[in-house]
This record gives sequence, structure tokens and C-alpha cells, in this order.
Amino acid sequence: MPEDGGVSRNDVGDTTDAGASRARNDESGLEAEGPRRPVTVVGAGLTGASWAGLFAAAGLEVRLQDVDEKRLTAAVDRAGAAARFLVENGLADATAAERGIGLLTATTELAEAVADAVHVQECVREDLALKRRLFAAADRAAPSDALVCTSSSGLSISEIQTAAAHHPERCLAAHPYNPPHLVPLVELAPGRLTTPDALTRAAAFFAGVGKEPVTLTHDLPGYIANRLSAALWREAVDLVLRGVATVEDVDTAVRCGPGLRWAAMGPHLLYDLGGGEGGIRGHMEHLAASKEGMLRDLATWTAFPAEAAETLDAGLVREKAGRGYAELTAERDSLLVSFMRARHRLRR
Repeated sequence: MPEDGGVSRNDVGDTTDAGASRARNDESGLEAEGPRRPVTVVGAGLTGASWAGLFAAAGLEVRLQDVDEKRLTAAVDRAGAAARFLVENGLADATAAERGIGLLTATTELAEAVADAVHVQECVREDLALKRRLFAAADRAAPSDALVCTSSSGLSISEIQTAAAHHPERCLAAHPYNPPHLVPLVELAPGRLTTPDALTRAAAFFAGVGKEPVTLTHDLPGYIANRLSAALWREAVDLVLRGVATVEDVDTAVRCGPGLRWAAMGPHLLYDLGGGEGGIRGHMEHLAASKEGMLRDLATWTAFPAEAAETLDAGLVREKAGRGYAELTAERDSLLVSFMRARHRLRR
């Protein structure tokens, strides 16, 4: 999920849905009018801009850092647009967001960006050497109590954090789901040197800006959500390649069937309900044999077949029917907003 970005050359070596967010701010120690110290986002690609928009919408002072000035300028605009989008859809407080947008700044210098920061969110490209250089530089320049988090979706925080010679214990993975300003999930994973206190503080910080953190006991590739997504996508691809169904029909089956239910409840709770009064034990007693039959027939390959990309692309051309990236993104975000607002209403 992280986008391009990098270490500076000098640093290498109420009644609205926003009410719930304000309450979480109070619980996590983030004051409604903003924290005493800024939040830094390193890497001004799509992921970094989205994180910055979320933090700004919560009223925080945000510093965006990237070595590319043109990318920084575009990211500031995208972050402001993301924050306003949340306000317009009742998912952020207008006063807090206005304050956060006004305090949003950009710099190419990492040391300047992390000075006095309470939280550093790294979003540079998936390059282990680059991330290690960045963590080493941030560790030297950031206050000793600042959390330093990677947004990496595939690299090991245990391998990244050893570059932080002074305080590796405050480094952890905080993996968002795209787009971070809208999808509430953030997966927190410790490295071998991460302390429980860092995980606890990170969970409180992210809950305070409206995220729903889940905490893993240890670092592993793909965390939770991406591992589940990878398993589902492999079978989705295989169904197309085997000629069982078209790309569009596979997508329709997911979004109009289990996808709707998964947005309401996770698979364990749903299968517990599927067992009626017998719960998960009843479900497994009656359906385990049939599900085991399906499992034996599922795809097991671990390298994408050579024809996968071409076959999927051809199917997606038909499914998209001329709709471009901007139109599809707007459609996705509109549907996500509708669900988020409905969920907030049910939970109040």
C-alpha cells in the first residue's frame, strides 16, 4: 500500500458521525482542538496523502515530508480534499477539519518534519533499504517518545526496526487498508524489539482519529486482511482461468453475496450465526464435511499463472464498460461512505 517518497538527502546517515471521533479523541488523550505536538507523514504518494487527510480531518497538525517537491504539492491538495470529503459526508467535524487543513504543512527535510512529533507514519515505497535508512534518520531526529510506524504491506517491521539504533522499541507496523482516510481498519504488528507500551499507545492514537485497530501478536507477511484477501483472490482468479465464470460474474458474486455480509460481520461470527442456536459448533457439525470437499478443490498454486494478467485485463475491460479510474474511485468511495454512515447510526 505505501507509495513513493523518501528520506531527505540531509537526513540519510455529537449528532453527527464525527461525534464518535471526538469521543475517541478524548479517550486517547488527543484533545478536540488538536494535540500539543504534530503528526508526521513521510512519503507523499497516494497512501501518505490519504493518511494526512485523515489526521487533518481529526484536527491534528500534520507535516508531510517527501524528497519530491512536486509530489508534496499534489499530496497537500489531495490531503485537504480527503479531509473535506469526510466533512461533507458527515464523517468528520467541520471545525476540527478546518483547523487541521490550516495546519497542514510540507517539507523535503525529514529532521524538520519529525521535530517535536508525537507520531511518525512512514509511507514510502516497498524498498527495505530505503525504509531502513528512513527509520534510522527518524530515530535520530524524532523525540524519544514518538511512535514510528511503517505502513508497509509486505516488509517485516522486525527487519526495518533494527535500523533504529537508539529506540527500536517504539517502532511498529501500522498497516492501513486503501484508502486510509475512509476504510477504518489499521493492523498493528510488533517487531521483535517493539514494546507492549508502544502497541498500546499506537492503538489509542489510531482509535482517537477514527480508525479501528487490530493488534497482531507478532509480525508476519500480509498481516491479517491481506492474507485473507490473497486467499480469496487466488480462488477468484482460478475460477476465471478454469472457465467457471467471467471476471464480472466472480466480482458480482463477491460484492452481492459474502462481501455484503463481511462488511457487517466477520467470517467467524457469521458462521456462528449460520449454526443457529448451536452456534459455531452446530455449523461445523452439519457443514464441515461439505466445506472440506470445497477446500480439497480449491486452487493451491503459489505463483500466478502466466496467462492471469492478460485474461483478467480482458475481463475487466468488459466489466468496466468504459468507466475510467476517477469514475470507479468515486463510485467506490460513495458506497463506502454510505456503509460507514449506516454503521455509525446503528452503533450510536
